[in-house]
Amino acid sequence: MEVGSDFTLVINELNSEDPSIRRSAAEKFLFEEIPTELVIPLTNKLEDEDNGVRDIVSSVLISSENPDIPTYVVPFVSSKNISVRNLAGEILLKKGINSLDAMIEYLPKGDDDDKKFVIDVMGLIGDLKPVKEIVEVLKTSQNENVVLAALEALGNIKAEEAEDEIIAKFNENELYQPTVTESLGKIGTEKSLKFIYNKFNEVDDLSKFPMIESLGTVGNEEAFFLLLSELKNLKGALAWAAIKSLRELKDRYGLDVPFDESMKNSLLSTLVEGELEHKKAAADLISFFSDKDIIETALKVYGQDEEIDYFLKPKFFENPALVFPKITECLRESSVNTKQLFDLIKELISSDQQSLEELSSVNMRNLCDVFTDNLDNPDEEVRRSSIELLFFCNYETAILFLDTIINDDNFWNRLRLLEILEQVEDERIIETLKKLSDDPEEMVKEKAVWLLNQRGINNLEIKA
Repeated sequence: MEVGSDFTLVINELNSEDPSIRRSAAEKFLFEEIPTELVIPLTNKLEDEDNGVRDIVSSVLISSENPDIPTYVVPFVSSKNISVRNLAGEILLKKGINSLDAMIEYLPKGDDDDKKFVIDVMGLIGDLKPVKEIVEVLKTSQNENVVLAALEALGNIKAEEAEDEIIAKFNENELYQPTVTESLGKIGTEKSLKFIYNKFNEVDDLSKFPMIESLGTVGNEEAFFLLLSELKNLKGALAWAAIKSLRELKDRYGLDVPFDESMKNSLLSTLVEGELEHKKAAADLISFFSDKDIIETALKVYGQDEEIDYFLKPKFFENPALVFPKITECLRESSVNTKQLFDLIKELISSDQQSLEELSSVNMRNLCDVFTDNLDNPDEEVRRSSIELLFFCNYETAILFLDTIINDDNFWNRLRLLEILEQVEDERIIETLKKLSDDPEEMVKEKAVWLLNQRGINNLEIKA
């Protein structure tokens, strides 16, 4: 479309009562630049009653390089309609540093909600340009939410020049302390770190959490030893965060984690109870330990995450004699990772069959009981593994459960049974093969008939 110098037609279309016409009028500017004369008519459509029109206009304004757009978009952050406000914020954020002048100019004009919103966007953009204006708001605002937004934004921007103003807010209001700590951690200068060290034992848990995270992100060797010394006193989420930070510092500076009971207990707790990011750190650090407690806990969380499994799996192959009895206990207690543990058993058997053979008769029976219990598991893959493992570990028990296995409702499992029976020379399986020769699935039926024929039983004898 050639827009030309007469914009009346486009403006009329943008103001049409038909939303499809309004959408079409806006869509044209996805493929060509918006003339300055149409910036205001288009930005006004951010308040259009039709969601489709608003979305198209937002896309058009984001894609356009017209420098006037932020100036006319920024007033919409004051809209009472939250969706309009969010669209304006998205446009300004996508425009990045090109939005900053318009937001700096608008910052003194808005109310507290507007100030907070604009400062949030500035912080997400991450450029140092608005530091002076944000600091001024930080120093003068009486609104706690605005102050918190300013503190957070200055941290995101990594505004070193604002360190003193940020630190000044620490003792002004306990509400500010966690955000002050987090912001200083992001800035990460020696001055910020020293402040965190000095305040570490003076703050409550809410403020201590971002301190611990910050030490992992920007701390030095002193931070590593501080966290080590405090670890025994930390519980729950604080201990999880400390484990994650210790791992970061260990990797960064090549430091050694002590192999003591306190560290082991913190790692075990984090591995079981922590958030995923903390569990990953614990799994990495726990790989340096090796005992029954470690093996048992590692088995409980195995299969939750590939990265965690990567760290834990070598422990199992180092200690298969410890693993087999413990894996039986885990499978009896919980079914959340049955499939993954069955797969692990197969890998362990392939790697070290001797450890399985050295199991006591009681432990072997308990393990086989787990396999038979899972022959009716809702997961077809678990049932298939149960069949395979039962035949491998205890052939006689497997023979006793043939009637259960041939009634598996997944024909691939019945086929897998036939593949196993193909390697078996035992008169007791003939009746099972005959039953499967009448299977409703043609592939199963043909395989069973073929196996019977291989054993000298012709088709007439099969039907007899």
